[in-house]
Amino acid sequence: MFRELIQAFRRKDSVGAMIGHVGEMLDDGQWMFATAGAVVRKEQSPDEVRDELYRRDRKINRLEYDIRRNILVHLALGDMSDVGICLVLMSVAKDAERVGDYCKNIFEVGRHFQSKYGRPEYAGPLDDVRQTILEAFPRVKQAFLAGEAQTAQKVREDLTSARQRCNLIIQQLLMPGFPGTADEAVAYALRARFLKRTNSHLSNITTSVTNPVPMLDFRESSIRDDQEYNAG
Repeated sequence: MFRELIQAFRRKDSVGAMIGHVGEMLDDGQWMFATAGAVVRKEQSPDEVRDELYRRDRKINRLEYDIRRNILVHLALGDMSDVGICLVLMSVAKDAERVGDYCKNIFEVGRHFQSKYGRPEYAGPLDDVRQTILEAFPRVKQAFLAGEAQTAQKVREDLTSARQRCNLIIQQLLMPGFPGTADEAVAYALRARFLKRTNSHLSNITTSVTNPVPMLDFRESSIRDDQEYNAG
């Protein structure tokens, strides 16, 4: 540990390096999300991408570990003026890591669901939500790395709309009378849930740009009892 502290002391801009790690995590998350979506849509064979998808997930996990470890070293050196940004980095890294986990979940739906999607009234909106989230990845990264509050606010608004569409799809699937098969209904429900969770973790990252530290992961006014928590 002492050797690690000395090495950290010699490094320049260790906080900047950790911020860069978050960018890498989002890049890999974007690839995983796009690939998992292609598998779900049966545009890509799961066997052809499985190893690479899980390799990238392990890389994301290692980057989160490195960020946590470097934060501890950084603060142990007495750089207490950076406590705020270190807390933000801990939170953001966890959200980026969870994105990878939900991409794996989406991939597994595509891998195991062998039937066809025969209900366009569900498949179409889910594809629209998927596209909204996919396009949000580079915008979230840009907002975070550059500290662009307006970009963060706009992408969060788009993600909020997508999350609401997921909620509506889940509510519809829970109503009696689904016209398709049981396995198809389960596939739609799982896709909607995993898309919503991916969406929420990306949205959480945008709060690091616009919100004070106590309000990370929260929407405005969401701490009131009658409001929904952003990660829900």
